[in-house]
This record gives sequence, C-alpha cells and structure tokens, in this order.
Amino acid sequence: MLKSQLDCHLVPSAKPGAITLLGQGFAPIVKIMLRRRTGEKSHNIEACDWTRKIVGRVAAKTAKGLCPILDNPVLGVRTECRIPSRPLQAGETAGRPTSTTYALDINIYGPRKYGPQIGNHLTKYDLKLVSANFLPPGMVVENPHGVQHRKPDVKRYYLAQNQPLAVGPSRTTEEVRHEVMNVFDSFGDRQNLPEAEADPAIQTPLLTHQKQGLYFMQDRESVGLAGRDVDSARPSIWKKHRALLSGGVEYVNVITGSTESTFPEPRAGILADMMGLGKTLSILSLVVGSKAEALEWSTRQPDNPVAPTPKTSKATSLVQDLALTKPKRNAKATLLVCPLSTATNWEEQIKQHIKPGCLSYYIYHGANRIKDAEKLAHFDLVITTYGSVSSELSSRHRRKQGLYPLEEIGWFRIVLDEAHMIREQTTLQFKAIVRLQADRRWAVTGTPVQNRLDDLGALLAFIRFNPFHDRSQFLKHIVDPFKAANPAVVEKLRVLVDTVTIRRLKDKIDLPPRSDEVVRLDFSPDERKIYELFNKNAKDRVQVLSRPGGERALRGNTFMHILRSILRLRLICAHGKDLLNEEDLAVLEGMTAETAIDLDSDDDDVQTKSQLSERRAYEMLQLMRESNNDGCSNCQTKLGSNDSASIESEGQEDLLGFMNPCFHLFCCTCIAQAKGLYRASLAEDGKTAMCYICHQNVAIEFVQLKRTKAEVETDGLSKLMTKPSTNSSGKGSCYSGPSTKARALIQDLLRHKEEGPKLYPNEPPIKSVVFSAWTSHLDLLERALHSAGIPYTRLDGTMTRVARTAAMDAFREDDDVHVILVSIMAGGLGLNLTAGNNVYVMEPQYNPAAEAQAVDRVHRLGQKRPVKTVRYIMRNSFEEKMLELQDKKRKLASLSMDNRERALDKAEATRQKLLDLRSLFR
Repeated sequence: MLKSQLDCHLVPSAKPGAITLLGQGFAPIVKIMLRRRTGEKSHNIEACDWTRKIVGRVAAKTAKGLCPILDNPVLGVRTECRIPSRPLQAGETAGRPTSTTYALDINIYGPRKYGPQIGNHLTKYDLKLVSANFLPPGMVVENPHGVQHRKPDVKRYYLAQNQPLAVGPSRTTEEVRHEVMNVFDSFGDRQNLPEAEADPAIQTPLLTHQKQGLYFMQDRESVGLAGRDVDSARPSIWKKHRALLSGGVEYVNVITGSTESTFPEPRAGILADMMGLGKTLSILSLVVGSKAEALEWSTRQPDNPVAPTPKTSKATSLVQDLALTKPKRNAKATLLVCPLSTATNWEEQIKQHIKPGCLSYYIYHGANRIKDAEKLAHFDLVITTYGSVSSELSSRHRRKQGLYPLEEIGWFRIVLDEAHMIREQTTLQFKAIVRLQADRRWAVTGTPVQNRLDDLGALLAFIRFNPFHDRSQFLKHIVDPFKAANPAVVEKLRVLVDTVTIRRLKDKIDLPPRSDEVVRLDFSPDERKIYELFNKNAKDRVQVLSRPGGERALRGNTFMHILRSILRLRLICAHGKDLLNEEDLAVLEGMTAETAIDLDSDDDDVQTKSQLSERRAYEMLQLMRESNNDGCSNCQTKLGSNDSASIESEGQEDLLGFMNPCFHLFCCTCIAQAKGLYRASLAEDGKTAMCYICHQNVAIEFVQLKRTKAEVETDGLSKLMTKPSTNSSGKGSCYSGPSTKARALIQDLLRHKEEGPKLYPNEPPIKSVVFSAWTSHLDLLERALHSAGIPYTRLDGTMTRVARTAAMDAFREDDDVHVILVSIMAGGLGLNLTAGNNVYVMEPQYNPAAEAQAVDRVHRLGQKRPVKTVRYIMRNSFEEKMLELQDKKRKLASLSMDNRERALDKAEATRQKLLDLRSLFR
C-alpha cells in the first residue's frame, strides 16, 4: 500500500448506506477509482468516487512514480483506493465544490514475479510501500521494500498524515487478545473482598481465596433481595439516579445508557478461577449454605418462563418449534450440569468435603434415571450432563413419548461446570441449557474466553445478564467497538466483567514455587545412526513440498504420510528403535541414500481410497491430534471441543465427528452438508464421488469417531500404530535396554530417593510423576524402573475406573511407591497428583497446552512442597525444533474477534502448515 493524498475539487461521495463506526462527526470511508487516460504523456491520474464523477487528482509526487507502472500492460498491475474515515469539516457536503486535500490509501496488486522491479522503481521516486490497512480475504502479501506485514482490521483506518483516529491506534489480534485476558486477570479489588465462613456441614477448611469466592457468590445471589441493589459497595454496571420527569428512582446502564425502573441484575455470575484453585469446593459450600433459602423457594408458585433472544440457526428453529414450558413446581434442588467425564468427580468431591447425611444428591444420567419431577425436586443437588439436557429437548421435538422433568422444574439454582461448553450459541446444546428455568445461575469455567469475545456473550446469555443476554446488544456495545479498536470499550468491558465475574490466578494464592528445567541429552552412537536414517527420509518428503505446487501436495493422503514420518522420529528420540513397529524396522533395513521418495506411497493406500477401516481412522485421528491438526475440514472446529456439536442424545456425548476415506474430518454440525456435497458429484457406480476438498475419487462413507475409542483404544497409538517389539511383561528379544532418556530418568529418581530423607525427615518421601504421550513408552519405562528396583504405579486411558482409582490411592498413600507413570491424555481428565513433587515430561508435544495441563495436575491447590518440572530433549534432533514450534504457538495464540476470521482462507491455512513443516526441518 502507498499512502498518498488526493487533491479534490469536489467533496467525494461515499456509497449510499455507508456508515462509520466512529459515530457522529466522522465521514465514512470513501472508495476511490483511479483513471488514467489512454496515451496520455503527462503524469496525471484522475480520481472518481462511486458516482463516476471525477472529484480530484492524485498528488503529483505519487502520480509521477505510479504512472509508468499503470501504463505498462506487461506488469498487469491494478489498484484499489480508499479515503480513510476522517473528521467532518464544517459545512462539508458530498458533491459540493471544494479545494481540499484528503488522505488516500492505494493498494497495488500484481504478479509476484514483478514485485522486486516495482519496488526498485518506486524507490527511485522516494515512494515506500507500507502495510495495507485493508485487504481482500485470502490475499497474499509481499512487500518488496521489506516491511513486515501486519494483518489489517477491515474496519479500521488512519487519518491523513498518519495521525490515528480518535479511537486510538490499530492493534493486532494478539494485542487485543492480551488486552481482553488482562481484563479477566486483573481484579485489583478482589484481594480485599470480605470472607464468608462455610456452613458447618463442610468438613474441609476453606482457604482465604475460597472464603472470598463464597462471599462474592453469596453477595451476587442477594442482589434484589430485601432491597439489596446498587447501594452496596460491590461493582455494578447500573447506577441509581432520580428520574427527571417522575422524580422516582431509575437505574442507568453505564455502558449502553439505557434506563430501567427496577434494578435489573440477576442473582447470577461467573466463577472463573484458574484450574486447580478449588472451584468445586466453593460451589458445594454455596449449595450447602443456602439450603434454607432453597426450601423457601420451593414453596413459591413457578414464574412464567423466559429465555434470551435466540440467534438464527437450525438449532434455534428446533427450539422455536417448542413453546417454553412453564415449570409445574419449584424445587429446592440445585441442578449441576457438567461433562460426562466429570460427573463421578463431583460425586467423589461431595463425599470428601461434606459430612455424611448433610446433602442429598442424585446423578441424573442413563436409561434408568428417575423421570419423576416430584422425586427429583426432593434432592438438594441433581447432577446431570450436557447431553442429558440436550437429549430431552431433542426428544420432545420428535414428539417421543416419555417424561422430561428438567424443564418441568423451576430449579433453585443452575450451575454449569466447564461452562465454556455452551460458548457456541448456534447449537442445540446452548439452546437447551438456556431454556431451563431457575432463580439463580452460575457459570463455572477457568477459560471464560477461549476463542473469541463472543464466548463471553454466551455465558452472559445463560446467566440472563440484562441487556447483554441479547446477543445483538453484546455485539453492538462490546464486540463491534473491539473490532474498531475503540479504547473506550476496554473500560466498559472491565466494568461488565467486574460486575459478574470473580477470577483468581495461581500467583494470587499461596502456592509453593515451581521451577522448570529443560535437560538436553545426547544420542548414543546407535540411536544417532538410526535417527539420521529416518531423518533423511522425512526431510526428503518435506523437501518435495518446497517445490512449486507444494500446497497441492498437502491434499489427500500426503500430509498423513509426512506425519507418520515425523512420528517415527519422535519415537526414536523417546526410546530408540524399541518403539518402532515391524513395518518401521523393515523400512530401516532397506533405507539407502538413493531411495526415491514418493509422497503418496504408503501402506494400503489403494485400499484406503476405496474404503476406510475403523482402525485406520482412529490411527489417523491420533496423528492429527498429535500435530494439532484435528479440525473440521469445513469450519476448522476442533473435534470433540463441543464448539459446534449439536448434541441430541446422551449417546452423542461421546461422538467426536466423522472421517472420510481421504482422511478429511467433519464435525457433527458439518457432516450433513459434507454428505450432500459428495452426493452431488456421485460417480456412475453410485458408490464413489469426487472429493470436493482434495479432488480425489473416494468412496462415500464416513467412519464415526467416538471419544471412548479415541481416548482409550488409541491412547498413545500403542495398540494401533507402534506395535513395539517388547512389552512390560518382558516378552520379546529385541529390547535393547534403557534408552538415553530412560537412563537419565532412573538417575534422577535414584537421587531423589537418597535426598528425600535428608530434605524431609519424618515426612513422606519425594514422589515423581512421569508423563509420556505413548503407553508403549510407559511399557518400556516400567522395565527400566523394575530393573532399577524403583517401586511405581501406573495410570493410563486403557485402565478401568477401578484400576485408575487403585493407582491413584497407591501413589497418594503408599510411602513405598515413589513414582507414577501417566499418559498425558489420561492425565488431563480431572486428576489430582499433588502427592508428587517432581514432574518429568519424556517428550515434547505439538500442543504446549497439553503439557501445561498435565503439569497443573501436580502444581495446584493442595500441593505443599516446591514443584520441579523436567523436560527431556534430545540434542540436535527433531525435538529441539518442536520446542521452537511450541514457543511460536504460544506467541501466536490468538483470540478471534469474528467468526469469519476463524476460517479466513483454507489456502492460507495450508500455507501455514507448509511453513510449520519446513521450519521443523531447517
């Protein structure tokens, strides 16, 4: 983009309907077209607005340099120009005569191969290309003047002379993300909150921050009771004023300016403490402490049902087909909605923290659950799942016979655990949840904003926070100003969040210190030899992608084959050749420097294109997960994230998505559209079709991918892919002994065994948690620990719930057990590993969040000793490149402020994959 000026004799006209986000006093952006008369020798470029009238001329300096480029047909250059939004001059009217100079932004488009020549030419005329302020979606930017391109905000431009608009400087997406999260992470006054004591029925002493959290929740729930309103000291977006006409009291919204005659805040809020700070105990304390109020609520007559303003979608139309059901009766029960995987954890927490007989509860899940609303109403706490709630709404829509008590009860309180599960407002899951009627509501989540600011809007809709339960109001007053980089909205968001949210970080409570260390190890000669052979093979595959058309090579099976090559390198780094399967070892025997690389040659390719076995599908899903590429091919949503899953039955709680024979993934929402597109290109045989994504001829079949198989049977690929030559039982003769990493681990564990009695006399021993992504690697580590005489236990996704509980009990209570081996996938499922003091991560993960979540299971509330984390990395290996990629992912973690940005351009996403792959093999 060139920044120039336009000397105008007429005031340029904006296209009818154009608006400015900057409010009154600012002109909208004006699109300008340049006109160069054919054969004209002078350096004169005329400019027209949308009316096609000539309104002025481009500044002489710019025109002198630009004319030779526009006049040369070989270059094929075109321009796109706009006058940025600007303050309106007194008496300025579009189309009237004037003598004014306006700022002009000129984008230059043309073939990339001529970029250097054009850049050199413009330099001669002292013209410099800068980062564009506006850009069509998917446009590739190359600046021959070497200026780093910054992604533009399409609704944000600059004033003349580079002076920023009154709304403040443009910010990158990362800067916006940082600012939004700062709003959540900087509650200065939360440290000075009063403390509330828990009910005597709570047998676990509450820590200071938990007492403050309990006070905050009790204070929020007292809003509107017995005259309690904004006269209290707590923050509020509503201010009390005396009405000018009536002289009565009215409440003014400091964000929107709207007024209400009665105090409109709900008895609700968001508990957003970080993971590991004891949110479960806080909620249980709230429930137990309000039993008397709950009993009083159950004696009232139910109110007429209300629900937030819906957003148009298929799920919405389903909901609109069903009138809101007025509850048959109010109940004293709190309804707790949680993911299926955490339901048993709540039951265990109740037994641990509450005295027996002080809280009656029931788990509402499964085919034999109680369907009688009268019976459910007599419990103090009813625990159910998101799938159960969605299932009832879907069943009612299909007019299925049965009882649906969740909507027949006016609940005293509804609590959403992992509340970000409802952040996508187009889904049936969201609609089913917000239809439920209750007096009080709490959204509990450690990540109130995961992907975009609209996630917060979903939580506000659930807690019925007026007026932002209406999505249009949230967009108008919060999201749109953020897109326009209006700095005033930051303070508005801060007031809004401060009113309804409490969030504490780990550094705000008294946790023991944590130290992190990366230990680099050297391959043994044999390990280095094997690694280099496979590294050459992988590099050759990736180098093919550097050729012209590399993006096209990533379509179909190619990317999967490259991921398989990378997996072999990671396995070798972890434990030499012992983790390779028989097929890999056969490849090792035949590898030569002259071996030709065929990117699409791999095992059972021909069969795969015609059919896709369930085994192969889960294998590929695990590879995609390992490399953080398990997103829907249509909408890019991560499978299993529940961003877009319209869960219509309890059975679908475990449904992640679907995979077709060319390994494309589809979420539960996009599968119907995908099937329709494939049927539209059906071949004559009626069984195959042209894939609309990679243009291969494939069978029209889709394998259902379910959570249980993905997380248990494919845990670490140990059953489907690696098939190691040995196992923990000692069978197999190919085991070559402990690897370099295993030997380093054994040395550290033996040292801890000696140091423990000296550092902690008369206390439990130092215990260690060892994480690996692969259960087959844990098998080999078991052998090493057994040989060294180190007692251990183990926990992975293949184990039954009883076996997992026994392993956790042994690690926590048995002083003879110093080590627990844990698969990272299993380690992220609600574990408490605070009995350990040292954490060993045996291999880096593509997703740094997976490692962070595993470590947080040790360094959390309840930890009494300093925590040390050690990550073993092989020097001069693929693992060092993975560390660089992890740092890059942390820095580039973005918060999309617009759904459209999530799937900007598939070609751009492919190019990013190429860049990541090449960077791993530099």
